[in-house]
Amino acid sequence: MKTSVKILPLILSSIIVLLGIVLIGGSIFLSKFLEEKTQEELTYFQSIKMLVNTNFDSAAERHLKETNLQEDHHHVSIYYESDFSNLLPLTKETLDWAMERNEELFGELDEQDLDIIVFENEEDISQLSDLKNISGFYSEFERLLGIIYYNKESVLDGDELALYRFQKNILHEYTHYAFERKIDKTKADDSTLYPVWFHEGIAEYVGNDTFRVEHSYYQDVPLEELTTHDQWQKARFIDKANVYEQSYFAIKYLVDRYGEESLNELVESVGKTGDFEKSFKQLTGMTVLEFEKELHSFYMGR
Repeated sequence: MKTSVKILPLILSSIIVLLGIVLIGGSIFLSKFLEEKTQEELTYFQSIKMLVNTNFDSAAERHLKETNLQEDHHHVSIYYESDFSNLLPLTKETLDWAMERNEELFGELDEQDLDIIVFENEEDISQLSDLKNISGFYSEFERLLGIIYYNKESVLDGDELALYRFQKNILHEYTHYAFERKIDKTKADDSTLYPVWFHEGIAEYVGNDTFRVEHSYYQDVPLEELTTHDQWQKARFIDKANVYEQSYFAIKYLVDRYGEESLNELVESVGKTGDFEKSFKQLTGMTVLEFEKELHSFYMGR
């Protein structure tokens, strides 16, 4: 009996140690998994909260929501200062446009709650994003879209360029949200399977809907160097490069040659194969590198 009493604490302590190892290992795995899924650096507690809520509000986001006005439109909550009020009707109209256009591309999507916070300038938007030289951003982790609005009076007066920039910003960023919802519906359900140039190219394609974009002469960045978010952020600042326009024309060429339905077909295929390159070749008969060469030849030869 005495031997059993002595062994019991050892067994209990061993179990506690094993549980600790499992928890630590599990927390590291969870954080790494969600970082890969969201392309954002997360703490363990942020990871747990996201797992429970499928959404995360930072302290800065909560403060902005509490101090701003709120307007709800479908599944979207818009947070704004009073100065933005006159632009609310146009914002809702543009959101309807974005929803309709993405449904045309990807079919009916499972709409999840989305927050939009509106800012007057880049200094204000830096409260929520560390990215530089941006007019908007989308965070899948926070299910949050941030936009800057410029030249309010010009937009209200119907100035063509100002109106285009305002609406394109909303169309582009909302498409990131919609594309994530499309990926959610696939078997693979992993946005990192798709290179960033594909993400951004689709967002630019919808952002420029009904607008004619003239191809300019920019320095091409190899598509293989526009795969990850780190690569993309570095490439944004390469002299004479324009990775947004480059990605737009990659998607535009894909659509012109294979039809808009090819975008949905490609996403569906990647959801099954788990391999973007393999699915891309099945769709086009070309590797991404071969496609890139053909794309370059087409636009540079014009």
